[in-house]
Amino acid sequence: MRAAAQRNFMKTKLFLSGIAYLVIIACSNEPKSVGTILAEVNGEILTLEDLEYQIPAEYRSRLSPQELKEVVETWINTELLYQKALERGLDQDPAVQAVVKAGTREAVARKLVDSELSLRTMIPPTAVDSIYHAQSDSYRLEKNRYRASHILVPTRGEADAVFVRLKKGENFSGLARDYSMDRQSADRGGDLGYFTSDDIDRNFVEAADMLNVGSYSAPVQTPYGYHLILLTDRQKAGAQLDSLEAKQRILDSLYSVRHAAAFQGFIDELKSSAAIQRHEITDSLLASAAGRGLP
Repeated sequence: MRAAAQRNFMKTKLFLSGIAYLVIIACSNEPKSVGTILAEVNGEILTLEDLEYQIPAEYRSRLSPQELKEVVETWINTELLYQKALERGLDQDPAVQAVVKAGTREAVARKLVDSELSLRTMIPPTAVDSIYHAQSDSYRLEKNRYRASHILVPTRGEADAVFVRLKKGENFSGLARDYSMDRQSADRGGDLGYFTSDDIDRNFVEAADMLNVGSYSAPVQTPYGYHLILLTDRQKAGAQLDSLEAKQRILDSLYSVRHAAAFQGFIDELKSSAAIQRHEITDSLLASAAGRGLP
């Protein structure tokens, strides 16, 4: 992902599940690199450096201490299961070996693509500037959007208690840092960045829409808990984007097109010098595979 990575609290659970998946597939009996040790299980270690290789940079920069703890706990659980599986020889299971083989190839191939295409997809700033100056008036918001901060707590009682403190004049950012369950935004005083109705829970958006900039809401319930919402900006559909955001959109669009073209070109180059054979896939072949009862 590039700069358009998800920025609000509704993505947190998906983000963590993705990181957990990365930790799980990274478990192996290969020697671990020396570095900042985060956990050990029967002599096997997990280092901060191991995780840095596995977690995309845009996620690493937003990883809170609590989320890192959850990743570490996932690794510990998986390592315990992995070691027990080794004791039972399950690493020799053909299904496991096939998955490991495919995963290794995918990871190595992805590394090749990243290194090979990095130069082919470079976009000079002058190209972005040229497009922006020619089309700047066309870069406008398609929908109303909001910028808000929030304090997320699990119960209505806790939300009411925080609401009382806000009405007494306590600082919203300070309360968010101290009490919000959404630790990603809490570290920024509760700031969620900009969002539209497509990005976030409907109840949350409706509550934000009723606020004046600079005011905060009474407790609002969503599937995630109870929120106190502070509206910090509102922008109407049709408003012109500022130059930095417009240029980032241009860059993302150019990169997407150029990356797709460079990837296809690279694949074509490899195919032109490779011996490739494709064998016919028939109904009888598929029936034979199904008859073997593979998991």
